[in-house]
Amino acid sequence: MDRRKFIKNSSMGLGISSTLTIDKMNLSAFQPLEDYTENDNILVVVQLFGGNDGINTITPYEWDVYYKTLRPSLNIPQKSVFPISKEKGMAMHPNLKLGPKDGMLGLYNTGKLSIMSGVGYHNPDFSHFRSTDIWLSGIVPTNAVSPLKSGWMGRYFDKYPLTYKPVDPFCIQIGRNPSLMFLGDSNEKAIVLENADDFFNQAKAVENAKVDLPGAEYFKQEFSYINEIGVQVNNYSTVVKKAFDKGRNLETYTDKSLSNQLKLVARLIDGGLKTKVYFVELFGFDTHSAQGGLDGVHSKLLAEVSEAISAFQSDIEKLGHAKRVLGITASEFGRRPQENGSLGTDHGTSNIMFGFGENVKGEIFGPYFGFLPYIDHQNLSFITDFRSIYFEIMINWFDQKIEFAEKVLGSKFPLIDGRGFIKTKNVIPPATLPPPPPVPKVDPNSSTPGNPLNPSNTVTEQDKFVLFPNPVVEGGAFVNMTLYLPDIVSISQHSLDGKTIAKLHTKSYRAGLHSVYLDLKGGHGPYYLLIKVGRRYHTLKFLKIQ
Repeated sequence: MDRRKFIKNSSMGLGISSTLTIDKMNLSAFQPLEDYTENDNILVVVQLFGGNDGINTITPYEWDVYYKTLRPSLNIPQKSVFPISKEKGMAMHPNLKLGPKDGMLGLYNTGKLSIMSGVGYHNPDFSHFRSTDIWLSGIVPTNAVSPLKSGWMGRYFDKYPLTYKPVDPFCIQIGRNPSLMFLGDSNEKAIVLENADDFFNQAKAVENAKVDLPGAEYFKQEFSYINEIGVQVNNYSTVVKKAFDKGRNLETYTDKSLSNQLKLVARLIDGGLKTKVYFVELFGFDTHSAQGGLDGVHSKLLAEVSEAISAFQSDIEKLGHAKRVLGITASEFGRRPQENGSLGTDHGTSNIMFGFGENVKGEIFGPYFGFLPYIDHQNLSFITDFRSIYFEIMINWFDQKIEFAEKVLGSKFPLIDGRGFIKTKNVIPPATLPPPPPVPKVDPNSSTPGNPLNPSNTVTEQDKFVLFPNPVVEGGAFVNMTLYLPDIVSISQHSLDGKTIAKLHTKSYRAGLHSVYLDLKGGHGPYYLLIKVGRRYHTLKFLKIQ
């Protein structure tokens, strides 16, 4: 076959199995230690992209402030919700009862759902892409521009050498685009799968499309490598297809995106695939406008989540695999407590996570996060670092040592509520782990910034910045700023590798629109501005051409 057609087919096959680009594909993603074996436990991660509104997912059903001040239009009516804790003032959204056996509410009532309240991280980032990368990497950077080069599961499997490949891939992502979570320090640790039959057929095409280039010495090594990749892609596709054909589903799923993804995961597990981690995803949670209440778009998304997770859990129970499967939900951030002027909610901080399966403790962990004090007039404090959940999974679910989990995440983390959400025989002495992050105390005086009832807490939008002109022609440019709170603004110029070029501007501003002239430094080339407003960071990239 000709070279052009071969490259096209090879790229397509590799895209399904790895990173969509040949140069990043590395077979070490599937290479284990010779003297090491994983246990049989499986993790399923359900990613809710866009920032799930935790406050309408688990509602403060007896809090007048929620109904009258924070969510007068978007609240979930008290008469519709299902109270789950009178002591903590928490209730479930009614759509979380949808699905087999009363959905996720049924899972909670039978001890198979952990509700983790107040999960977040320090110095939160409100960019979808950046905050998603933070959650998937398991790294909280010290600033808004530090690169996030690997994911927590990628680093987990970095422990395996490059000596040989196992029969089954360690990780599978159901979807189209590879996740940062599975990127190790030098290679991918997952295959990306949409359809087992398509994956198998395309992999066969890659494997069969071998090419010999006698005399083309410059390309021969590269094409030999691609030929080898084609063979390996075919090997893994054969294993996946075999498991798919052998596996079954015994539960009825709705014909929706998340349900179909989890249906495929259950079938692959039943087919005997020894994949350790599965990743599924649901989009649509960025509800800035027209979020709706009981019948709105967010409520419909929660219905899909409940239907999918409860069907999956019921399925793996019927199939006999429930004892070794544990799932968690994650979202890049929560939403702010107060609704905005567009009948939606804006990017927030502290949020709810769920853990599901027979091996979770069916309890509520932490107080209701909506009652926590604010950190910046509009965003809530958190009480559990999300990495505490990852830390516990590695120790109490994957049976790894504390030292290894610390190496993967860069630090030790306390178990949620000091107890952890996973049933386990491994008791970790609290003294060996750090304490949880401190939570600011609520000042009862309604005139103080930290009180949720303070009028300044009704701010519903983020600050905005625009640089003009960009590219910069003669060294000078204006930053147009929209500030929603009075604060001190500091602007500095940096090279793309993070080196500080100049500190350009520091001044206190009132809320409103402002234009600031900047004398930008350095020669031609790319730079970025780091803009600090109080404790919030923003960046603007620009190009100097003269």
